[in-house]
Formats: sequence, structure tokens, C-alpha cells
Amino acid sequence: MLSLNPVARQLRLFCGVLLLSTPVFASDKLLLVERDDLISGPASETLLGQHIWEMHKTALSRTTLVQLDQQTPVVRHDIGERTLIVLQGNVQVRFADREVALAAGDYLAIPPGQAYRMTPLDKEKVLLLGFDVPTIDMAKATAVDFSTPTNGPTPVVKKQQAVMASPPGWNDPSDRGWTLIKTPQKRVNLVEMFSELKNHSHPDADHSLILLSGSARVVTPTEDRILKQGDYVSIPQNVPHKYYVEGKQSALFISFDAPAYDSAKTIYFE
Repeated sequence: MLSLNPVARQLRLFCGVLLLSTPVFASDKLLLVERDDLISGPASETLLGQHIWEMHKTALSRTTLVQLDQQTPVVRHDIGERTLIVLQGNVQVRFADREVALAAGDYLAIPPGQAYRMTPLDKEKVLLLGFDVPTIDMAKATAVDFSTPTNGPTPVVKKQQAVMASPPGWNDPSDRGWTLIKTPQKRVNLVEMFSELKNHSHPDADHSLILLSGSARVVTPTEDRILKQGDYVSIPQNVPHKYYVEGKQSALFISFDAPAYDSAKTIYFE
């Protein structure tokens, strides 16, 4: 048998450790949805003044890209909470008791039973991320007016600038983050990444993100993908993955999962 030089031996040892510690199967592919490619094609739905493209659907949730073309009618949905993140443009949202103006990065959660109307505030195309838990059938949204009685939780609004001015929930050399909402059904975080996140996996849930600003890479044992502003990625549970910031600017993400994974169970490979 031919002997291996030291470099080849180290490479073979490294590959062996990687294969043993990070098993990969053909189905363990990350889902990457590039925003520009998505909106160049036909929308999944066109209704209520909105073009809606489906990005990801699971048994528990639905993630969509929403283009607001005009003022919507006043509607409510009786099942599911509709979470909206402004990706581009400015939008006014009216409820029965108040109005709020939202800009890029702002967060809105609309509980079931709440009447609301959305209005674009300028000529720039308004793009929103929709995250529904459980899935909301917008075709079944009920047309109402603001005099219709409502019960239950009130809408939640969080402005990105105010959130980032508050103390973060965690602050590491590689990243810091703020939890926007956490329930037994879901979690939504705002995450600012400065460098690279170590190779890790989540054994109890998928992990999904959308890039708000900056540029980043996500690497798995079989894929190496670049994320641009507005791109969405979902990594299946148990799939090892790393993130790298591209360039000198930090990368800003919205991170969401349904159900929420337990960070204490995260497995690190380095």
C-alpha cells in the first residue's frame, strides 16, 4: 500500500471525522428562495390589494413574500396570527383604535379577530414578509368595518430602531440578537451578525432566516450559498450549518422557527 504524506493523512482524518459527526442525506437540502427570482414569476395569489408569493409552507406555518400594490380593504382573519416584517418601503396600518406607520425592518403581529387595513405610503414598491402560525387562508379573510367588535389580544408593533437601541437578549463576539416574540408555537428574533457562526445543528426543529441587510453565506456539508438582501433560507433540523458575513458590514436577519428550537440542545461541531 502506498503511504500517504502528512497533508493527505490529515485531510483523510478530517474528512472521516466530518462524515462521522455530520451525516448528510440527499433530502437534507437547505431551502433557499432568492427574492428577485421569486417576484419575477407569477404570484401564488393576487387578492385584497396584495400579490402574495409562497416561500415556504410546513404543517405548522406559512412564509410568504407580500407586495402591497394598493390600499387593502378592511379585513380580519379568524384563525392564525399574521406576522408581517417590512422588507422595503413604507406602509400605514390602521386598526379600530389606532394607526401606525411602518418602515423597513419594523415588525407587526396581527392576532385573529382584529380588523385592519394597509396603505402604501409612497411610490416605492412595498414588500413585506408574512409569517403565519398556523397557516392563514387569506382568500377566506372576512370583509368588515372598524365598527365591528373585536375580542382577544391586541396587535403588537415593534420598530426596528427602538428594538436595536434596547439591551439585546444575547451579545456574543459573533452576533447579538433580540427576541421579538416567543410562544409555545413560534419564535421570531432580530439578529445582527458580525463575523462567523460556528458549525452547528438543531436536533429539534428547522431554522429559517431572511436577510434584511448586508450579505452573508450559509454553508452545509453539501452546499455553499450566498444570501443577498431579501433572500430566505431554511435549514432542516439535524443539518450542520455555518454562517459567514461577507464584507465589512454586519448582516441583519430576521430569524423565525415554528416550533421554536431549544438553543440549549444546539450541537456544535467546532
